[in-house]
Amino acid sequence: MPRMKNPTWPKAFAFIGLTVMGLALAYYSTSISTAGVAGVHLGTDPNGDVFTMGSAFLLVGIAMAAVFGFLALSLIRAMGRRAA
Repeated sequence: MPRMKNPTWPKAFAFIGLTVMGLALAYYSTSISTAGVAGVHLGTDPNGDVFTMGSAFLLVGIAMAAVFGFLALSLIRAMGRRAA
């Protein structure tokens, strides 16, 4: 990743924003999964496709938050080392 060699605050804030978006996706996917469970019990979604999709979005949101959170923290750490 050659662009990571010059850490700046706008890059770190962009990664923090993407981390928050990943957390929001993970939070929203819990309501999708809950609707999927209700759909299975009410008979409107007999195969559980909505529940499966909600579970997949939960995993994607958590992974997105973890990756971009790590990148943000490593950029902030690199800027701290550069300043000292």
